[in-house]
Amino acid sequence: MSTQSGHLPDVSVIIAAYNAMPYLTKSVTSALEQSIGRERLEIIAVNDGSTDTTGAELDRLARENPDTLRVLHQENSGGPALPRNRALDIAKGRYVFILDADDYLGPEALERMVAAADTNGTDVVLGKTIGVGGRKSPTMYKKNEAKTDVFSSEVYRTLNPMKLYRRELLDRHGIRFGYELRVCEDQPFVMLAYLRASGISVVADYDCVYWSYRDDGGNITRTIQDLDSRVEVLQYMLPLVAKEVPAGPGRDLLLQRHLEIDLPWILRRIRHVQRREDQEKVLADLRPLFDTYYTDALAARLPAMLRLQCHLVQHGMLDELLTVRRFNEVPAAERVFDVTIEDGRAYAHYPYFRDDAVKIPDRVYDYTAQLSIRQDLTRIRPAEEPDHVLIIEGSARLHRVPQDQEAALVLRERDGSDEHRLPIDSPDDLRIPLRTAADGRPLPAGTWDVFVSLTAAGHTEEARLGSRSDDLDTTPVDHELRDGTQLRSVRAYVTSRGNLTLKTGAPVSRLKRELRADAARWSSEAPSRLLVSGTLRDLGAGERLLLRLTNAVGSRQEYTTDVDPATGRFEQAVPLAAGEWRVHWLLDVPGATPRRATRAVEVPRDLPVTQWRRRLVQFWYAKPLPAAKTKTLTLRVGRKSLLKALLRK
Repeated sequence: MSTQSGHLPDVSVIIAAYNAMPYLTKSVTSALEQSIGRERLEIIAVNDGSTDTTGAELDRLARENPDTLRVLHQENSGGPALPRNRALDIAKGRYVFILDADDYLGPEALERMVAAADTNGTDVVLGKTIGVGGRKSPTMYKKNEAKTDVFSSEVYRTLNPMKLYRRELLDRHGIRFGYELRVCEDQPFVMLAYLRASGISVVADYDCVYWSYRDDGGNITRTIQDLDSRVEVLQYMLPLVAKEVPAGPGRDLLLQRHLEIDLPWILRRIRHVQRREDQEKVLADLRPLFDTYYTDALAARLPAMLRLQCHLVQHGMLDELLTVRRFNEVPAAERVFDVTIEDGRAYAHYPYFRDDAVKIPDRVYDYTAQLSIRQDLTRIRPAEEPDHVLIIEGSARLHRVPQDQEAALVLRERDGSDEHRLPIDSPDDLRIPLRTAADGRPLPAGTWDVFVSLTAAGHTEEARLGSRSDDLDTTPVDHELRDGTQLRSVRAYVTSRGNLTLKTGAPVSRLKRELRADAARWSSEAPSRLLVSGTLRDLGAGERLLLRLTNAVGSRQEYTTDVDPATGRFEQAVPLAAGEWRVHWLLDVPGATPRRATRAVEVPRDLPVTQWRRRLVQFWYAKPLPAAKTKTLTLRVGRKSLLKALLRK
């Protein structure tokens, strides 16, 4: 077989197949139809002594795609290691991709993964894996990672071989699949590739690999029931990790993966082994591993339930282990236990906690890192004015902790470093006083994320308010905060991730928003008086509406305006003295900062000159200055010359 253009391919896809029908056809076809193009691709499929039609189907596909697909046939080897190694030895691609015969690729998978390796100079690329047909897949593909390693990311959580590898890396270090393990033979291969790689990339924004669940039970990891084979995996991998990685946090991180993923497979099944001597043998085989590699630092990284089981395995406590396994197999939603907090540390009341007959140390039950805040929230609503309080109906508590808990809400500005802490009386009484949330004042304009903080016996947990609340009404709540002379808009909404956020607007003058003024006019009864009228809504107790006249030298005249409390209507007659007067509304709110706010009285379009006479011989006038000169109503008031008045007559 040769590629169509005669040059070496970019990718060699390697498929080891044993009794893989009918899944095989889709697997091979997904590789043939890759967007990277046939000229950059070769596929090597090895039929490992199948007894179904796998071999015939591979031959058919090869006849239809002779320039891309090469098929090898061999006697059954008992596992995928030998056929994979045989294909690796003849592969020509710059990269190789190991594909299981019952899984398949997304159309752009290889193109995207090769681009990631070439762009970032990395030797291994993980493509996002999707479970199909009920099969679970790794959940670590949260974001793309250009270049990482096993110690800076979660890539070591997945040791299945379906990844892109630089072939030169595998050849230079002699990395091949081993024959020592009956199951999980891919773990040493992937681990060594990770550790020898110059860098690892993660393609998380595209579904690259579809991981199928075979309804015939043909997936190897679902048919192996031999606990000994799984113990062998730990017996092989833990020493290999210790050999490759110096003692310390890096080694503990890798060992943690094997204890959290491989060990539970064994523990879940040990209770169902019928003969006690077989159960004891499993513990006897595991104990030397714990004596050698299980340190206090590694134990501290584990969840408390697994840490307890590791302790029981390490000390050969089979009966206690079986009891704990029965407790652990109760569905999580039905599993009942308390958590006690003492001196800032939390302890789970799992079986044998502080049992004097068993004497397991408290540190084994340390639950501090797993403490969570359980939130049962229903809706958000503002309280009736004048409280201006945002009420979050529901409760937030440290889960499983029956002790008294001090509660506070914390408001953090999303785009800055400002933070405001609001103590609350109870975790069942969640409320935000909008008028005083920022150290006695309203929140400045911005976006404020809301957190809940709970403290018990010296330990504090904090979480975004709203998370884990499936029943929370996500309808936004809009509120207008009357803050003295100002109005502030507040919107409470739930983000796409289910968390409560407040968006506060810049303050706006209440006079600007609440005062609706009629056009100023002259009094028909007394031409020397200016009449102003209009409507002012929501004037509070003790608040006053005034009209202020200011002249050029700073002299002021202020007139209190009576506002009808029922309708909000008002009318004010203003006597005029000689001078040039600017006319403003004034809102006076005792105790507010600022206490007073002003708004200009607008220049009427057609306010005429008015005239009147005093003491028979004094002629006066008042006229507005042109609007082009000022947007504020400014009146010039003066006395007319008697001679000029007589001459005009």
